[in-house]
Amino acid sequence: MWVIPRIIVNKILGHAQRTAPQECVGLLSGQGDRITGWHPLTNALQETRRFLADPTEQIRLFKELRENGQEVRAIYHSHPTGSAAPSTADLEQAHYGEALYLIVALGVDGRLDMNGYLLQDGKAQLQELTISD
Repeated sequence: MWVIPRIIVNKILGHAQRTAPQECVGLLSGQGDRITGWHPLTNALQETRRFLADPTEQIRLFKELRENGQEVRAIYHSHPTGSAAPSTADLEQAHYGEALYLIVALGVDGRLDMNGYLLQDGKAQLQELTISD
C-alpha cells in the first residue's frame, strides 16, 4: 500500500487543473512506499494527450534528490479528458518499473479521479493508495 500525504494529493490535483487542457507531469520522492515530496515538472510537449517531462528540469531534479539522499518513488501525470487508467502510450513508455505511476483524470463525471499503477512489461497493476493527514 502506497501512502501519500493529503497535502501532496491536493498539490497534484491543483497542478492538473492549472495545466488543463494539457497533460501535467511531475515526480514524487520518498522512501519505499511512502511519498514525502512533490516535484512538478514542465510538460515539454504541451499536449492534451501526451507528456514529456522537460529533460533539463528532470536532470536537475534527479541530481538534487540524489544529493539530498532522496529517491524518485512515483511519476504522476494527468488525463484532462480521459480516465485515470493508463493509455497505450503510458504502457509503452513506462521505463521505471519500480515507480508508482499516478494518473489524475479531470473529465470523469465532473469529478477528479486519481489511481496508481505499477507499469511493467506493458501491463498495469492497480495499486492501493492511502491518503494520510
